[in-house]
Amino acid sequence: MIYTAWLLLAVAFVYLSVIRKSLTPPAALTAVSLGAIVIATHGTPWLLPLFTFFGSSTLIGRLLPVEADAGDSKDRQPRDVVQVLCNGGVYGFVALLGLPPILLLVSMAVATSDTWASEIGKYIRQPTYDILRWRRVPPGLSGGISWSGTGGGAAGAALIATLGFLLLPAFSATEYLVVSGFGFLGMLVDSVLGAALQARYDNGPAAGLSDTPLPHGHLAHGLSWMTNDLVNLLSIALVTLLAYLVLP
Repeated sequence: MIYTAWLLLAVAFVYLSVIRKSLTPPAALTAVSLGAIVIATHGTPWLLPLFTFFGSSTLIGRLLPVEADAGDSKDRQPRDVVQVLCNGGVYGFVALLGLPPILLLVSMAVATSDTWASEIGKYIRQPTYDILRWRRVPPGLSGGISWSGTGGGAAGAALIATLGFLLLPAFSATEYLVVSGFGFLGMLVDSVLGAALQARYDNGPAAGLSDTPLPHGHLAHGLSWMTNDLVNLLSIALVTLLAYLVLP
């Protein structure tokens, strides 16, 4: 009976996420597989950080729509398999290895912080600056930071850290600050990697710099193969590894 219930829930999740255009069909199946790993290794409650990340990111994207920005071409499109794996893959890997559960919170705090920072920063459209070169850049460009986006990133990290009080019996205020801090650090690392490595294209005087090349654009900074998805994966993996090395 329990397996039938889980199967029905998985089918409902796939159907709703696809019909709502939140995920592509392969991405929805990938998300279900990731959830199955988490349930098998840490139990059903540990789906909560995944659902919080996915639900809050989707909700912010719907409530704060942006028609045009300098970000990735996947913006405002259903998330694909690569995006699911790059944002949630470290979470599943940590669960599979049986590492300390606080690292699950850290990895999802980084993913949520970065996503909230990007979505809120693009919507409010305050002055945005390259985190390395400190030059004004268009909102949404990789490596760009603003006060509103930074505040949004801090809020996203804090939200995931709050889940520790529900999921870990001895979770303390200090650990809450640690998870929040690592999540916020991951957002900054993502910006640094984006500014240093992610491909940016100069699309001419009218369009300016963008993460997405236009037919007449050319590579201005970064590596042609370094995408926003890879930057997300690297920042989550690096900060989670750092937390593993420094936390007792």
